[in-house]
Amino acid sequence: MTTMTNSEGQTIPAMLRRIREEGSTAAVTHYVETRWPAIGGKNLAPLPEPTFLDPEFSEAYQPGHVAYVYVAGSGDTLKAPDQPTGLHGLARRFALPLFKISATASENALARIEDINLERYAGMYEAEAGLACDPGYDNWRLVLIHPSRKPMRGAPIEARPRVIRVVLPKGLSLIGFEKELHERLSPAALGRWISSPAGRRHCADLDLDPREAMRFTGYNTGEGERVSRADELYIFKPRLDGGRLLCIIERIVHDYVVRDAAADRPAWGWVAVNQGYRRRA
Repeated sequence: MTTMTNSEGQTIPAMLRRIREEGSTAAVTHYVETRWPAIGGKNLAPLPEPTFLDPEFSEAYQPGHVAYVYVAGSGDTLKAPDQPTGLHGLARRFALPLFKISATASENALARIEDINLERYAGMYEAEAGLACDPGYDNWRLVLIHPSRKPMRGAPIEARPRVIRVVLPKGLSLIGFEKELHERLSPAALGRWISSPAGRRHCADLDLDPREAMRFTGYNTGEGERVSRADELYIFKPRLDGGRLLCIIERIVHDYVVRDAAADRPAWGWVAVNQGYRRRA
């Protein structure tokens, strides 16, 4: 495939049409035919408007712990705009809008950002010679979330500029909520999608190795280091997908109270499989 190098030093297929002006720092600067997957999947839809005011929910719900859902990006485009690093650099190379989405119990989500900066979350990938590290993964920051609407009336959810605050139902742990969140975000998970036929076609069109987009984090545990998949990276457009994220959170809270807790089922649980997670049977 014929390629060319643009003014930012980015190698791109020669036939791609520019959709952003020259010098733009946007992750996707040229049109690609790829149809990105969406968090929540194709069939995601909001709950009916009176759902959280219905006695089925309002009389069964009891408040528990507070969680804060956040969206983060990494890399610095201001100091070296011609050499984007971190997740932003990966997004530009793969022409994908990429962000980290997760939840924390910290009342200031910046404390969690400090942790993942120290850990250089997602800074590693598997190269030909073994694990390699990229720069910029120690520069994570919160990004603005743009929900297309307010949370539904009666929902124990508050949409703030950089976090979505959720008062979890009693009995639902932060870990259970977080893993359920990732399960519902998973249709747009970078690692899952990039290894799919659509993801491999996308990489082939851009003449890229999909392994570079399969990210890992090294966790120092004393004398050794544990390397785990960085599974919290998603194809996500904050200005367009904020409403979908809010819808997912509303559904998790509703389903736990009305469907699972009301049915007297065990609390949601997850077991680790090689540092990944699957739902407990």
